[in-house]
Amino acid sequence: MIEDFRRALLFGAPCGAVSVIVFRDSTLFLLHHLFKVMPLAAYIQTVGTHGLPWVWWFVLWGALGGFIIGLVLRLLPFADLLTGAVLGVAAAYLLPQRLPAATPAWVLPLIGAAWGWGSAFLMRPLALRGRD
Repeated sequence: MIEDFRRALLFGAPCGAVSVIVFRDSTLFLLHHLFKVMPLAAYIQTVGTHGLPWVWWFVLWGALGGFIIGLVLRLLPFADLLTGAVLGVAAAYLLPQRLPAATPAWVLPLIGAAWGWGSAFLMRPLALRGRD
């Protein structure tokens, strides 16, 4: 059990943090530039709690979520990408996202699924699946 926590912390947390920048914010970028469904993601430049920009808060929360996804993938025999997407949608509804008020309702689960799927995708080569 200690090994499961160690592997999830060492591999899952960095993958979750990187997935915020690579998958979540890229999804927001594409939604703005290709589909014009939301305004420019100006929240990235705004300063959040304790003087830390919102994007860094999302990276910290992404690391915690990556640890949780890594632990679930390590302990339970679920499909990795689907599990990541489902847990990402759940995380999107649990955390305040700071999206503009005119954002369509379907954007929130989409960016959550992108983050969770991306986290699980980045964990694939790190052998988190199953026990050694």
